[in-house]
Amino acid sequence: MNEPHLGKRAPAVFEAFLEGRDASLHPADREEAAAFWNWLGELERPGSAPVRQRPAWHARAAAAAAAALLVFGGGLWLIHPQPVRETVQSVSTGHAERRRIAFNDGSVVTLAADSRVEVAYAAKERRLRLVSGEALFKVAHDKNRPFIVETRHGEVAAIGTMFDVSVGRHEAEVSVVDGVIRVALSEPGRRGAGEPIEKLARKGERLSFGTMKGAGGETGFIRQAADVDPDSATAWTQGRLVFRGEPLSEVIAEVNRYARDRIILTDPRVASVPIYGVVNQGDTATIRDLIANPNAVEITPRQP
Repeated sequence: MNEPHLGKRAPAVFEAFLEGRDASLHPADREEAAAFWNWLGELERPGSAPVRQRPAWHARAAAAAAAALLVFGGGLWLIHPQPVRETVQSVSTGHAERRRIAFNDGSVVTLAADSRVEVAYAAKERRLRLVSGEALFKVAHDKNRPFIVETRHGEVAAIGTMFDVSVGRHEAEVSVVDGVIRVALSEPGRRGAGEPIEKLARKGERLSFGTMKGAGGETGFIRQAADVDPDSATAWTQGRLVFRGEPLSEVIAEVNRYARDRIILTDPRVASVPIYGVVNQGDTATIRDLIANPNAVEITPRQP
Protein backbone atom coordinates (compact mmCIF):
# COMPACT_ATOMS: atom_id res chain seq x y z
CA MET A 1 0.00 0.00 0.00
CA ASN A 2 1.30 3.48 -0.89
CA GLU A 3 1.85 5.88 1.98
CA PRO A 4 -1.22 8.14 2.52
CA HIS A 5 -0.87 11.93 2.27
CA LEU A 6 -3.74 13.02 4.51
CA GLY A 7 -1.37 14.22 7.23
CA LYS A 8 -3.06 15.97 10.16
CA ARG A 9 -6.42 15.77 8.39
CA ALA A 10 -6.48 11.96 8.75
CA PRO A 11 -8.60 11.69 11.93
CA ALA A 12 -11.27 14.09 10.63
CA VAL A 13 -11.31 12.47 7.18
CA PHE A 14 -11.71 8.95 8.52
CA GLU A 15 -14.31 10.03 11.06
CA ALA A 16 -16.42 11.46 8.25
CA PHE A 17 -15.77 8.37 6.11
CA LEU A 18 -16.83 5.91 8.82
CA GLU A 19 -19.93 7.89 9.81
CA GLY A 20 -21.23 7.98 6.23
CA ARG A 21 -20.47 11.68 5.66
CA ASP A 22 -17.95 10.97 2.91
CA ALA A 23 -20.02 12.93 0.36
CA SER A 24 -18.71 16.10 2.03
CA LEU A 25 -15.07 15.05 1.52
CA HIS A 26 -12.79 16.10 -1.30
CA PRO A 27 -12.83 13.32 -3.95
CA ALA A 28 -9.10 12.69 -3.48
CA ASP A 29 -9.49 12.37 0.33
CA ARG A 30 -12.48 10.10 -0.09
CA GLU A 31 -10.61 7.88 -2.53
CA GLU A 32 -7.58 7.64 -0.26
CA ALA A 33 -9.70 6.84 2.81
CA ALA A 34 -11.55 4.11 0.90
CA ALA A 35 -8.30 2.58 -0.34
CA PHE A 36 -6.84 2.52 3.17
CA TRP A 37 -10.04 1.02 4.60
CA ASN A 38 -9.96 -1.76 2.00
CA TRP A 39 -6.39 -2.49 3.02
CA LEU A 40 -7.46 -2.77 6.66
CA GLY A 41 -10.07 -5.32 5.65
CA GLU A 42 -7.29 -7.66 4.57
CA LEU A 43 -5.94 -7.97 8.13
CA GLU A 44 -6.62 -11.10 10.17
CA ARG A 45 -10.21 -11.35 11.31
CA PRO A 46 -11.17 -11.97 14.94
CA GLY A 47 -12.93 -15.05 16.31
CA SER A 48 -16.61 -15.75 16.91
CA ALA A 49 -19.15 -13.23 15.74
CA PRO A 50 -21.89 -11.97 18.07
CA VAL A 51 -25.49 -13.13 17.88
CA ARG A 52 -26.95 -10.47 15.60
CA GLN A 53 -25.46 -9.48 12.28
CA ARG A 54 -23.63 -6.19 12.41
CA PRO A 55 -23.83 -3.50 9.73
CA ALA A 56 -21.34 -3.98 6.91
CA TRP A 57 -19.09 -1.13 8.01
CA HIS A 58 -18.91 -2.50 11.56
CA ALA A 59 -17.93 -5.94 10.29
CA ARG A 60 -15.04 -4.37 8.41
CA ALA A 61 -14.03 -2.49 11.53
CA ALA A 62 -13.89 -5.81 13.38
CA ALA A 63 -11.67 -7.16 10.63
CA ALA A 64 -9.08 -4.60 11.70
CA ALA A 65 -9.30 -5.57 15.36
CA ALA A 66 -5.54 -5.93 15.61
CA ALA A 67 -4.64 -2.30 16.39
CA ALA A 68 -2.53 -0.68 13.72
CA LEU A 69 -0.01 2.09 14.21
CA LEU A 70 0.14 3.95 10.92
CA VAL A 71 2.17 6.79 9.42
CA PHE A 72 0.44 9.79 7.89
CA GLY A 73 2.70 12.47 6.41
CA GLY A 74 5.35 11.91 9.08
CA GLY A 75 2.76 11.83 11.92
CA LEU A 76 1.46 8.79 13.83
CA TRP A 77 -2.17 7.80 14.07
CA LEU A 78 -3.13 4.96 16.43
CA ILE A 79 -6.26 3.08 15.42
CA HIS A 80 -7.79 1.35 18.44
CA PRO A 81 -10.00 -1.72 17.97
CA GLN A 82 -13.63 -1.14 18.88
CA PRO A 83 -15.15 -3.77 21.20
CA VAL A 84 -17.64 -5.94 19.34
CA ARG A 85 -20.53 -6.01 21.82
CA GLU A 86 -24.22 -6.46 21.35
CA THR A 87 -26.60 -3.73 22.41
CA VAL A 88 -28.24 -4.85 25.63
CA GLN A 89 -31.65 -6.33 24.88
CA SER A 90 -34.33 -6.91 27.48
CA VAL A 91 -36.78 -9.80 27.17
CA SER A 92 -39.62 -10.28 29.64
CA THR A 93 -42.66 -12.45 30.22
CA GLY A 94 -46.01 -11.53 31.67
CA HIS A 95 -48.35 -13.36 33.99
CA ALA A 96 -48.88 -17.05 33.07
CA GLU A 97 -46.49 -16.71 30.11
CA ARG A 98 -43.38 -18.68 29.14
CA ARG A 99 -40.97 -17.64 26.41
CA ARG A 100 -38.20 -19.47 24.59
CA ILE A 101 -35.19 -17.48 23.29
CA ALA A 102 -32.86 -19.18 20.80
CA PHE A 103 -29.44 -17.72 19.96
CA ASN A 104 -27.32 -18.19 16.86
CA ASP A 105 -24.60 -19.93 18.88
CA GLY A 106 -27.04 -22.75 19.73
CA SER A 107 -27.82 -21.64 23.27
CA VAL A 108 -31.45 -21.52 24.40
CA VAL A 109 -33.04 -19.63 27.30
CA THR A 110 -36.54 -20.44 28.53
CA LEU A 111 -38.11 -17.70 30.65
CA ALA A 112 -40.68 -18.50 33.31
CA ALA A 113 -43.72 -16.32 33.97
CA ASP A 114 -43.18 -12.83 35.39
CA SER A 115 -39.46 -12.89 34.55
CA ARG A 116 -37.00 -10.58 32.80
CA VAL A 117 -33.57 -11.18 31.33
CA GLU A 118 -31.13 -8.72 29.74
CA VAL A 119 -28.84 -10.07 27.01
CA ALA A 120 -25.46 -8.58 26.09
CA TYR A 121 -23.39 -11.01 24.02
CA ALA A 122 -19.79 -9.92 23.40
CA ALA A 123 -16.86 -11.23 21.38
CA LYS A 124 -15.19 -12.93 24.36
CA GLU A 125 -18.14 -13.80 26.56
CA ARG A 126 -21.87 -14.44 26.50
CA ARG A 127 -23.35 -12.40 29.35
CA LEU A 128 -26.94 -12.22 30.50
CA ARG A 129 -28.58 -10.72 33.58
CA LEU A 130 -31.59 -12.37 35.15
CA VAL A 131 -33.29 -9.33 36.64
CA SER A 132 -36.27 -11.16 38.10
CA GLY A 133 -38.06 -14.49 38.04
CA GLU A 134 -36.67 -17.76 36.76
CA ALA A 135 -35.03 -19.10 33.62
CA LEU A 136 -33.61 -22.34 32.27
CA PHE A 137 -30.31 -21.88 30.43
CA LYS A 138 -29.19 -24.48 27.88
CA VAL A 139 -25.66 -23.41 26.97
CA ALA A 140 -23.90 -24.36 23.73
CA HIS A 141 -20.30 -25.41 24.37
CA ASP A 142 -17.68 -22.75 23.55
CA LYS A 143 -14.56 -22.79 25.71
CA ASN A 144 -13.48 -19.43 24.31
CA ARG A 145 -16.72 -17.66 25.25
CA PRO A 146 -17.95 -18.36 28.79
CA PHE A 147 -21.67 -18.08 29.41
CA ILE A 148 -22.33 -15.87 32.45
CA VAL A 149 -25.68 -15.27 34.12
CA GLU A 150 -25.68 -12.29 36.50
CA THR A 151 -28.17 -11.77 39.31
CA ARG A 152 -28.20 -9.11 42.01
CA HIS A 153 -27.02 -11.79 44.44
CA GLY A 154 -24.09 -13.16 42.42
CA GLU A 155 -23.33 -14.79 39.08
CA VAL A 156 -23.29 -18.25 37.51
CA ALA A 157 -20.67 -19.12 34.88
CA ALA A 158 -20.59 -22.09 32.50
CA ILE A 159 -19.06 -23.19 29.21
CA GLY A 160 -21.46 -25.85 27.96
CA THR A 161 -24.18 -27.12 30.29
CA MET A 162 -27.79 -26.70 31.40
CA PHE A 163 -28.95 -25.05 34.61
CA ASP A 164 -31.96 -23.33 36.14
CA VAL A 165 -31.69 -20.03 38.02
CA SER A 166 -34.39 -18.38 40.11
CA VAL A 167 -34.05 -14.96 41.74
CA GLY A 168 -35.68 -14.28 45.08
CA ARG A 169 -35.79 -11.24 47.30
CA HIS A 170 -32.92 -12.25 49.58
CA GLU A 171 -31.08 -14.91 47.57
CA ALA A 172 -30.86 -16.75 44.27
CA GLU A 173 -30.88 -20.46 43.60
CA VAL A 174 -29.28 -22.51 40.83
CA SER A 175 -30.04 -26.14 39.98
CA VAL A 176 -27.62 -27.97 37.67
CA VAL A 177 -29.40 -30.10 35.08
CA ASP A 178 -26.25 -31.12 33.21
CA GLY A 179 -22.54 -30.30 33.26
CA VAL A 180 -20.69 -28.11 35.76
CA ILE A 181 -21.24 -24.47 36.78
CA ARG A 182 -19.41 -22.00 39.00
CA VAL A 183 -21.16 -19.58 41.36
CA ALA A 184 -19.32 -16.41 42.38
CA LEU A 185 -20.66 -13.68 44.63
CA SER A 186 -20.96 -10.04 43.68
CA GLU A 187 -19.82 -7.24 45.99
CA PRO A 188 -20.15 -6.98 48.92
CA GLY A 189 -19.91 -10.76 49.02
CA ARG A 190 -16.14 -10.84 49.51
CA ARG A 191 -13.93 -12.25 52.18
CA GLY A 192 -10.38 -11.28 52.94
CA ALA A 193 -8.40 -9.04 50.60
CA GLY A 194 -10.21 -9.40 47.32
CA GLU A 195 -10.64 -13.19 47.55
CA PRO A 196 -13.96 -14.08 45.92
CA ILE A 197 -16.49 -16.48 47.40
CA GLU A 198 -17.13 -19.12 44.77
CA LYS A 199 -18.18 -22.73 44.48
CA LEU A 200 -18.57 -25.38 41.79
CA ALA A 201 -21.73 -27.44 41.36
CA ARG A 202 -22.38 -30.49 39.20
CA LYS A 203 -25.36 -32.27 37.70
CA GLY A 204 -28.09 -32.84 40.28
CA GLU A 205 -26.70 -30.30 42.75
CA ARG A 206 -28.46 -27.15 43.86
CA LEU A 207 -26.93 -24.05 45.47
CA SER A 208 -28.41 -21.00 47.16
CA PHE A 209 -26.36 -17.81 47.20
CA GLY A 210 -26.62 -14.20 48.26
CA THR A 211 -25.77 -11.91 51.16
CA MET A 212 -27.02 -11.67 54.72
CA LYS A 213 -26.88 -8.75 57.11
CA GLY A 214 -25.07 -9.10 60.40
CA ALA A 215 -23.50 -6.98 63.13
CA GLY A 216 -20.40 -6.46 61.01
CA GLY A 217 -22.29 -5.58 57.83
CA GLU A 218 -23.24 -7.78 54.89
CA THR A 219 -21.69 -11.21 54.46
CA GLY A 220 -21.80 -13.30 51.32
CA PHE A 221 -22.83 -16.95 51.40
CA ILE A 222 -23.09 -19.95 49.10
CA ARG A 223 -24.78 -22.94 50.64
CA GLN A 224 -25.52 -26.41 49.38
CA ALA A 225 -29.23 -27.11 49.14
CA ALA A 226 -30.88 -30.52 48.80
CA ASP A 227 -29.96 -32.32 45.60
CA VAL A 228 -32.49 -31.96 42.82
CA ASP A 229 -33.74 -34.37 40.19
CA PRO A 230 -32.93 -32.78 36.80
CA ASP A 231 -36.40 -33.68 35.50
CA SER A 232 -38.02 -31.90 38.44
CA ALA A 233 -35.84 -28.82 37.92
CA THR A 234 -37.10 -28.45 34.35
CA ALA A 235 -40.70 -29.60 34.92
CA TRP A 236 -42.01 -26.02 34.83
CA THR A 237 -40.96 -25.77 31.17
CA GLN A 238 -43.38 -28.68 30.50
CA GLY A 239 -46.29 -27.08 32.37
CA ARG A 240 -45.80 -28.80 35.73
CA LEU A 241 -44.72 -27.43 39.13
CA VAL A 242 -42.97 -29.93 41.41
CA PHE A 243 -42.78 -29.17 45.12
CA ARG A 244 -40.51 -31.07 47.50
CA GLY A 245 -41.02 -29.50 50.89
CA GLU A 246 -41.22 -25.80 50.04
CA PRO A 247 -43.30 -23.75 52.53
CA LEU A 248 -46.93 -23.21 51.61
CA SER A 249 -46.46 -19.44 51.25
CA GLU A 250 -43.81 -19.95 48.54
CA VAL A 251 -45.89 -22.63 46.82
CA ILE A 252 -48.88 -20.28 46.62
CA ALA A 253 -46.72 -17.52 45.11
CA GLU A 254 -45.35 -19.93 42.49
CA VAL A 255 -48.74 -21.34 41.53
CA ASN A 256 -50.20 -17.84 41.28
CA ARG A 257 -47.63 -16.92 38.61
CA TYR A 258 -49.32 -19.26 36.14
CA ALA A 259 -52.97 -19.20 37.26
CA ARG A 260 -55.94 -17.20 36.05
CA ASP A 261 -57.43 -17.41 39.52
CA ARG A 262 -55.59 -16.25 42.63
CA ILE A 263 -54.87 -18.25 45.76
CA ILE A 264 -55.03 -16.32 49.03
CA LEU A 265 -53.67 -17.72 52.30
CA THR A 266 -56.40 -17.17 54.90
CA ASP A 267 -54.63 -18.85 57.81
CA PRO A 268 -51.11 -17.40 58.33
CA ARG A 269 -50.35 -20.12 60.89
CA VAL A 270 -49.81 -22.67 58.10
CA ALA A 271 -47.62 -20.43 55.92
CA SER A 272 -44.50 -22.47 56.74
CA VAL A 273 -46.06 -25.93 56.31
CA PRO A 274 -43.95 -27.95 53.81
CA ILE A 275 -45.73 -28.98 50.61
CA TYR A 276 -45.05 -32.09 48.53
CA GLY A 277 -46.68 -32.82 45.21
CA VAL A 278 -47.13 -31.90 41.56
CA VAL A 279 -49.39 -29.11 40.34
CA ASN A 280 -50.27 -28.48 36.72
CA GLN A 281 -49.69 -24.83 35.89
CA GLY A 282 -52.96 -22.95 36.25
CA ASP A 283 -54.61 -25.60 38.44
CA THR A 284 -55.18 -23.68 41.69
CA ALA A 285 -57.68 -26.20 43.11
CA THR A 286 -54.96 -28.83 43.53
CA ILE A 287 -53.43 -26.82 46.37
CA ARG A 288 -56.37 -27.77 48.59
CA ASP A 289 -55.58 -31.44 48.01
CA LEU A 290 -52.01 -30.95 49.23
CA ILE A 291 -52.78 -29.39 52.62
CA ALA A 292 -54.48 -30.84 55.69
CA ASN A 293 -56.92 -27.95 56.05
CA PRO A 294 -58.37 -26.94 52.65
CA ASN A 295 -60.05 -23.94 54.27
CA ALA A 296 -56.63 -22.39 54.96
CA VAL A 297 -56.66 -21.03 51.41
CA GLU A 298 -59.20 -19.17 49.33
CA ILE A 299 -59.38 -19.11 45.54
CA THR A 300 -60.70 -15.91 43.99
CA PRO A 301 -60.92 -14.55 40.44
CA ARG A 302 -57.92 -12.45 39.49
CA GLN A 303 -58.65 -8.76 39.09
CA PRO A 304 -58.20 -7.56 35.47
